[in-house]
Amino acid sequence: MKLKSLVFFLLIIQQSFAQKLPTDYVNVFTGTSNSRWTLFPGPTLPFGMVKLSPDNQENVWNGGYEYTINSIAGFSHLHSMALSGLSIMPATGKLELYPRQPKTFQATADGPFGTMWTAGYRSRFEKKTEVGNPGYYAVHLLDHNVYAELTSTMRTGWLRFTFPETKDARIFFNFDFPIEEKTEILDVSVTKVSDTEIEGFIKQKNQYADEFTVYFVSQLSKPFLKMNGWKTQHYNGNDKNYGTFWRDEQSMLQDITILHDKELGGIFLTFETSDNEKIIVKSGISFVSIANARLNLAEETKGLRFDFDKVVNEAQATWNKLLSIVAITDKNEDNKTKFYTSLYRTFTGKSIYSDVDGSYTDMYEKPQQLKAPADAVYSSDGFWGTQWDSTPVWTLLTPVYANSWVNAMLEMYDRGGWIAEAPTGFEYGPIMDAQHHKALIVSSYMKGIRNFDVEKAWRAIKHDLTTLDEIPSSGGHVGSRSLKSYLKYGYVADEDGPTSNTLEYAYDDWTAAQLAKALNKTDDYTYFTKRSGSYRNTFDSETKYMRRKHADGTFVKEFDPFYFGCKNGWNGSGYMEGTAWLYSFFVPHNMPDLVGMIGKDLFNQRLEEGFAQNHVDMGNQPNLQAPFLFNYSGKPWLTQKYSRLVLNKFYDSTPYRGWQGEEDEGQLSSLFVLMSLGLFEMDGGCGLKPYYDLSSPLFDKAVIQLDKTYYGGNKFTIETINNSPLNVYIHSVTLNGKPLNKLLIYHEDLIKGGTLIFTMGDKPNLNLLGN
Repeated sequence: MKLKSLVFFLLIIQQSFAQKLPTDYVNVFTGTSNSRWTLFPGPTLPFGMVKLSPDNQENVWNGGYEYTINSIAGFSHLHSMALSGLSIMPATGKLELYPRQPKTFQATADGPFGTMWTAGYRSRFEKKTEVGNPGYYAVHLLDHNVYAELTSTMRTGWLRFTFPETKDARIFFNFDFPIEEKTEILDVSVTKVSDTEIEGFIKQKNQYADEFTVYFVSQLSKPFLKMNGWKTQHYNGNDKNYGTFWRDEQSMLQDITILHDKELGGIFLTFETSDNEKIIVKSGISFVSIANARLNLAEETKGLRFDFDKVVNEAQATWNKLLSIVAITDKNEDNKTKFYTSLYRTFTGKSIYSDVDGSYTDMYEKPQQLKAPADAVYSSDGFWGTQWDSTPVWTLLTPVYANSWVNAMLEMYDRGGWIAEAPTGFEYGPIMDAQHHKALIVSSYMKGIRNFDVEKAWRAIKHDLTTLDEIPSSGGHVGSRSLKSYLKYGYVADEDGPTSNTLEYAYDDWTAAQLAKALNKTDDYTYFTKRSGSYRNTFDSETKYMRRKHADGTFVKEFDPFYFGCKNGWNGSGYMEGTAWLYSFFVPHNMPDLVGMIGKDLFNQRLEEGFAQNHVDMGNQPNLQAPFLFNYSGKPWLTQKYSRLVLNKFYDSTPYRGWQGEEDEGQLSSLFVLMSLGLFEMDGGCGLKPYYDLSSPLFDKAVIQLDKTYYGGNKFTIETINNSPLNVYIHSVTLNGKPLNKLLIYHEDLIKGGTLIFTMGDKPNLNLLGN
């Protein structure tokens, strides 16, 4: 009997190891070397307000966490675009007030330690002790001999510190620490509520988040003995000595209970601990008030007390539920890792900005209350280029989130009169140009995701595309910067802004025209359809490129199709984050016309040379459609070849690369998810009858669980026959047993459920048509 029991037990263990969950495939360290502030290894929930993660860099581009730096300065709670606040760090031994060295001493992020050139309470760690997965992060802090563990709910951050036996245990709360964007501290306050609770706020501003206040309430599982603090110099917008600190005794604040001071750098709590004693710190965060921070903490930790492990389990269950929307079957485990890591990143960069009760702070720093159907407002970077990545993924896999974002945009329109291209801190972030967030609204409507005020959505879109840009009293920037020139000349004159804006605006106009037609607004449809053809006004019929053009109608004489970027500033004449070569392919709403203008042979020749000579840029927004252009130029087998090439060459699962280019809050991740399923939306899904371009799926099988609230089907299956790294070409495609004569599938057919089967081979089928 004992032998049988042992065999049964071993079988159960074997089965449990064989059945990996989606979160087991997520590598939270992918791409975290040389990454942006919003790409971090620490725990968060889908669109979580709290993104609790280690920081180890100074105020630099791609600041935050760098995988190759083996030290940590603190664990901060917010890693949204341009938002930060409340860094917490445990320490033992000699008191050091600062997590980094004054710049005058030129210390590096890695040390040295234990000398007069101290790195403060920053600690080194060994990589082998660092652990991370969705909902959990842990590391052993070598210099303090403290084991730090992190988890989170939507609006609360949890830290569990395991201390050694010591009379010198401390937990630091840093209010002024470096992030990617230089941030000015406007005001700081902290209060000791009891010997197990503190509360406070940090008021800040930077070039993208005009002004925001982070409120916090932190509760501890063990009473602290004293609360001390320190003062520090803050960045004021032009201080060349930013990062230097006062080191005289006056900067040290002894045993305080309340302090309201702009120059408060932080506080620390002192403890005596026994060996392996655990202290848990849980903090509620809000952008509205301290009362709301306490409410968020109370509601999201109700019944949990200090049960850290239960929070971890709930976070991982949340992620498994979301990631399980797509079930992948494939022999290649690394490809599964790339897929689920990408799907995870699709939902970690952007952040909810409202509280559990639906309250939030608007762009005028006024408290507001959401009303149905709105259920949240968000903070994010720009929506530039999202018509090719985030929009199709959200609308296909998580229509509930797509709908929520649309309502958040309309809430912004109600409060500020405009929808932001980049709602950083739910304000009008002056980041990118064009209005590609409109594609999310239009695509949602076209796909039947309509739990929002459609007429209001139309009014907002029409307003934003017909009203000249301005700097609102709330700060930031609203509208399209080059619209005046675009309306006057039918293109953006070289004297007034980037030629690329003409192409971007024309696409936005087309999306508006499609919604106008769907709503039977005939005059508006005619007006925006005419504007959507403005790309023709920048086309040079001799060189066959979209060229810079003066206000007098002549082309700029100097011409290099591979010159990158804008002259005379980021938004000056030229091509925003691109080249003339690249933007000459940017007419996603009228590909037949573009192919005809350039000529099919030249179009294909240039594009093939672009892949061979690295003119194609699959690491940035304006050229992400490149592999799928062949579907419109008579060579769909090259779409199959190059889309598979991109999936294999431009993505990996290592910390050192991950994505080729800037990940931008999940955009390149979303692209991988879509392309690996063999799907793409050239026009952003904004046509009256949305469809997906088809290409070479990466996996043997993928099953999509359709959202029954919005879509009628149960599940949609994508299968491949004879799939392999060499068999990248489509020989035939069937939908529910019926052959497809074109490489596209309509959204309305997909959401009915069914099975799409690709038969693959190592040679192209030249008879299979594209679009």
